[in-house]
Amino acid sequence: MTSRPAAPTPRRRLGVAAAALVAALGLSACQVASPATTTYQYDPADGVSVQVGDVRVLDLLVVSEGAGAPGVVSGSVVNTAREEVEVTMAVQTADGRTDLSPTLAVPPTTSVRADGDGENGSGEPVRIDAVEVRAGQMVTVRVSTSTGETESRRVPVLLPEGSYAPYAEVLGGE
Repeated sequence: MTSRPAAPTPRRRLGVAAAALVAALGLSACQVASPATTTYQYDPADGVSVQVGDVRVLDLLVVSEGAGAPGVVSGSVVNTAREEVEVTMAVQTADGRTDLSPTLAVPPTTSVRADGDGENGSGEPVRIDAVEVRAGQMVTVRVSTSTGETESRRVPVLLPEGSYAPYAEVLGGE
């Protein structure tokens, strides 16, 4: 013969409810101590972002062997204005600043690749004759627009390896 379990007592029900409440409060406290990181703006790529008026440069970085080797600037230049904007870049050197070429003409409400690649590329990459720092370090790039706005950012120098291997040909490598 089997016996039926005893019905839960009011005291037991109260204990289960209290434990559930404590667990719910404890789990919700995690949200207070660790807010959702998706609410923070960040650069989800190797490069950095630069906002210069109506122009935004996304994933800005330099691809180079570094230490005196040539380099290519990589990144997307987005123009949200209703007029074409010309964007020039310069790199900070030990002797001052070196202007880079070519100047990028960015049509209204569109984007252009600084490395000259792809459908929205000019075909000619923005080049640096000699990157003074080693790959893995940072270099300061100044972005200026034809509307007179300027912003500088420290950007990483990355080797032409992995997803940046296609730049080796542009840089004079294999």
